[in-house]
Amino acid sequence: MAVTLTGSNGLFTRLGKLFQVAVQVKSFQNTLATEIQDALDEFDGGDNDHALSITGIKTTAQKSCASVYGSIRAAAHKTLIEMVNDDDPLPAKTVDLAIDRLIRQMEDASASINASAYSAASSADSANTGNGVITATTSANTKRTANVRAESLVFKCVKDAQTSGTAGREIFSVTGEAQIANISDYNWPGGSGHSSRMVVTDPQVNASSQLNKNILNNSTFENFTTNTPDNWTIAVGTAGTQISKNTTSAKIFQGTANLAITGDGGGTLTKITQSLNTSGQTTGKLLPDTVYFLHYKVYLDSGISAGALKVSIKDSGGTAITADSLTAEVTSNLGALSAGSWQSATTFFKTPKALPAGTPYVATVELTTALTNTKNCYFDQLCVGKATQVAGGPYVAVIRGTTDFVRDDEFVVTVSKTGTGTMQEYMDKFFDLYSRRRQLPEHSSGSETIADSLIA
Repeated sequence: MAVTLTGSNGLFTRLGKLFQVAVQVKSFQNTLATEIQDALDEFDGGDNDHALSITGIKTTAQKSCASVYGSIRAAAHKTLIEMVNDDDPLPAKTVDLAIDRLIRQMEDASASINASAYSAASSADSANTGNGVITATTSANTKRTANVRAESLVFKCVKDAQTSGTAGREIFSVTGEAQIANISDYNWPGGSGHSSRMVVTDPQVNASSQLNKNILNNSTFENFTTNTPDNWTIAVGTAGTQISKNTTSAKIFQGTANLAITGDGGGTLTKITQSLNTSGQTTGKLLPDTVYFLHYKVYLDSGISAGALKVSIKDSGGTAITADSLTAEVTSNLGALSAGSWQSATTFFKTPKALPAGTPYVATVELTTALTNTKNCYFDQLCVGKATQVAGGPYVAVIRGTTDFVRDDEFVVTVSKTGTGTMQEYMDKFFDLYSRRRQLPEHSSGSETIADSLIA
């Protein structure tokens, strides 16, 4: 058996009617605040003391008219628990057990609600000393949007090499906006209330599977043996011809050397590889069901009119890792990039829940379109690491630059809501899905089976 979800006497049909009351209250909260402000504006001509009794009452008045929310929540909880229990008795009549049962039944029935959508834009403080970058994504939150809060996350350097830290591996504090727990507050839910610390990713760290550490080996290409980069295999091309060690300092991002890929006029699609979890290549390895970032930098000779460079991590069949539509692959169109300055490329990807046994994954750097004859692409600072997730929201990495960070250097990641799943929002509001870390099955493609229009 299963709980009836929609239609006559369906769970979400009933909840939709309850939530519609809340929708109307929220609309009135907004109207009330506007009317109060309009009234106050009328007394700005010098008779402000006449309206002292309504000065500063906006928030109080908004909360007062939302007192019905407590009754809505009680009815919603009772409806969920009793309908689930009537279908199949629960071990105890609790919201947590009822939600878990509902989630399993929805998954079994391929039922879903409409997902909300978010974006994450990052910016560096103009006064920063360090010139490293921060990169963030909410794309990895597929089917988890009930656990995201729209807020500004502040990243501030709190430990650098001048104060017992390590150059290139500085520590940043991460602070979210304050939570608003009171659902009658018009500004609910506020932020995440998050507070933590994270370390800067240094691509010069080798073969580490730890959070924000580089799992590759010699991926800054400091070490070569006769023009072949150590710990890498030349799959296509020849050492000293298409592949070589560059030591020209003006064309090195950091360190004393990097990889030069040279066009040969013969259309060679140069390729080098490194096997993960493999002695002599890299012992760094990927974990299942985990979000990673991939980042690298290129510097180009002038006069490049053609060439495409792809960096990926592939499985034993030569296919880039993909899970939840996040693929371990990023391509730079070299013919379209500016010459004479460093260009960055970044992507986030996710590993599948079941990793294949035996054959290791392979990091691959390859030309997919031949490079202009005699021209060079200088490749540096490749790193792949497990990304930090902040407060159930965006996945983030802070990556070292040519000038290291110092205390008080700062970034802001602005998480914005770009689309609202209304059923999602009100299930969170009245069942506290965010704090419970629960997520009803959802779809963001318009293919959900439980429509927001049930809230009516």
